[in-house]
Amino acid sequence: MKRSFATALIAVSAVALGACSEQTQSDASQTAELAGDDIEANAAVVGEVIEEGAKNAAGAISEGASNIESHIEENDKTAPDSAPILGDNLNKDQENPVD
Repeated sequence: MKRSFATALIAVSAVALGACSEQTQSDASQTAELAGDDIEANAAVVGEVIEEGAKNAAGAISEGASNIESHIEENDKTAPDSAPILGDNLNKDQENPVD
């Protein structure tokens, strides 16, 4: 009788251990799926933040370029002179220019 009880106890323990293992595998699988969902959600948030930052940077660059253009137009009071690259007035700052 002691032997059959011990055998039955071992059999029940083996079945319980197998069920525990299946439950553990199921829990691990569910945890991995939830972690994947979290990673996906976080990636979407990061993508939105990067996109918003890129739009803000593009707007700031455009505004800065516009400000530079306005500044140049407002402060450019000199009329264009002849271009020295064409040979006009290359030596006008010397006493005896050689032609």
